[in-house]
Amino acid sequence: MAIKMINESPPNPGNLGRAELYALAIGQVIGAGVITLIVPAIKMTGYSAWLAYLAAILLGLIMILPFVFVSSTLRLGGGNYSMICRLAGAKPGGIFAFCNLTQCVSLSLFGVSAAHYLGDIIPALGTPIVKTFVGIGLLTFFYVVNMMGIDVMAKAQKFMTWFLIGALALFAIIGCFNLKLPVFDFTDPNFLIHGWGIEFTNGQVSGGFLGAMLLFVYSCTGYSMTIAYGRDSKDAKRDIPFALLLSVPTLILLYVGVAIAGTGVLSVAEYGESTTLVFAAQKIFPSILFHVFIIGGPIMALLSTLNSSFAYNAINIGQSCDDGWLPEVFGKKNKHGARVYILTFMYILGVIPIAFNLSISVITNMIQLFTSFFAFLNFIAFWNLPKEFPEQWKKSRLHVGDGMYKAICILSLLGNLFVFWKSTLSMTPVLAIINVAALIIMAMIGLYRAKYGNIEIHTSVWTE
Repeated sequence: MAIKMINESPPNPGNLGRAELYALAIGQVIGAGVITLIVPAIKMTGYSAWLAYLAAILLGLIMILPFVFVSSTLRLGGGNYSMICRLAGAKPGGIFAFCNLTQCVSLSLFGVSAAHYLGDIIPALGTPIVKTFVGIGLLTFFYVVNMMGIDVMAKAQKFMTWFLIGALALFAIIGCFNLKLPVFDFTDPNFLIHGWGIEFTNGQVSGGFLGAMLLFVYSCTGYSMTIAYGRDSKDAKRDIPFALLLSVPTLILLYVGVAIAGTGVLSVAEYGESTTLVFAAQKIFPSILFHVFIIGGPIMALLSTLNSSFAYNAINIGQSCDDGWLPEVFGKKNKHGARVYILTFMYILGVIPIAFNLSISVITNMIQLFTSFFAFLNFIAFWNLPKEFPEQWKKSRLHVGDGMYKAICILSLLGNLFVFWKSTLSMTPVLAIINVAALIIMAMIGLYRAKYGNIEIHTSVWTE
């Protein structure tokens, strides 16, 4: 059956301004980064973890930079999905529509991590069974919040983001004044405990500076998801690129600062089996400030990412339902404009890894594999932007020469390929095969629907 392309009329401006978009960008990325990954990375590379984070932020910027140019040229109503459908074509759009369903597993990471933090603080919450219930409980709460619509979600996000920025900045500043280890001594044997490259154990990535950097990269690209709020923005082409670019110096100050503090106040041995910053925080804070940090930093960061992840994925999946890739009823909205069945599907998929007690590292590598796979589809869309919208591209506030732009697109693709390779080598062969197979099956369903489905693509890409 033929695929119809319908140019949807642009909606009126939404309610999200620069402050809300910046809060959504930062809240989306921080909980998945400095909070969940810094201690595992310290164990991979030693004192150089702060330098690995700086390198990861710069690599992450290269990987998402094409999104900045696209968002300054076009207003996107359905995030990556709308971009791919309009700039790459119907078949890549169909592949993304189905493969994107796998990314909903990321919700479990934030629930698991928050449960680990609470378990380190309150011993009674530290048993595996209790952690499972805590993680599921947190998912349930933000499932309900997102059922109340994007305006309520954004207000909650704004509050949590400013709180967490203050808490992390406090940890970084006080921690840097209490350093006891030579974190800036490149000659110290603990600066690179596994060398500059990647160390493998039983064929899997287990250590090294480059290994830690590639683990950190997962936490340095999530702010690109802000492009999904084009429909709900006051001035999408001005405010979304602003939020994306302002995220970079924010991450450098917070991530590198917290990494220096976390690395410099406790040795690898002192962290023991913990994967959280709780023990480092206990070392540098008096009791009252410790609890303020834990609530305002780790817990708030994780919850803000969990909150915005529900919203971002619902927008992408919802648009593909409207176009017919997925059943129309699946994208049904309630009276608040929330996608009821999509949010429920995401909630269930997020609960499964928590129920099976998968580790933070395993979940992270699964998500990295899924998201880096999308780079192939994104690349086609990025590459076609100057050709599909030549006038708008030339008038873009952030316009660069076509040669420079295409070079950036190629570098972005190479960075994602590197992460995809690393992800497959960071999990067991069986788990890697299962995840790659899931992507292949979803891609085949997308291609099948493109050939035989009744698809009406509402491009939801506007030049105003």
